[in-house]
Amino acid sequence: MLRFVNICLVLGLVALAYVIYQAKYEARALDERIIVLKMEIEEEREALAVLRAEWGLLNRPERIERLAKKYLKLAPAHPQQLVILDEVTSSNLEQKPALPVAPTQAAALKPATN
Repeated sequence: MLRFVNICLVLGLVALAYVIYQAKYEARALDERIIVLKMEIEEEREALAVLRAEWGLLNRPERIERLAKKYLKLAPAHPQQLVILDEVTSSNLEQKPALPVAPTQAAALKPATN
C-alpha cells in the first residue's frame, strides 16, 4: 500500500512540475507579447504626434487664406449684398443681381423662358 501511495505522489509531482513548466513558458510568452505591444503603442503615439503637428501646419490661417485666394476666387462682400433676414421676401429673390456678374454666371441666373 505504501508503494502505491509513493507512486501516486511521484506521478502527481511530475504532473505538477509539467503544469508549472507550461505556466512558466506561457507567462514568458505573454511578457514578450506585452513588450511588443508596448513598443507598438509607443510607435503609434509617435505617429500620432507627427500627424497632429502636420495637421496644425496644414490648418494655419495664413495658409488657408492663401489657398482660398488662389483657388476660390472670392471677392469681398459689398454692403448692398447684406440684408436683414426679416426684410427678405420672395420677390427680392427673383430680382436681378445688383452687382455685375460674369456671362457664364448670368446665364445660370436667368430664368428659363418658354
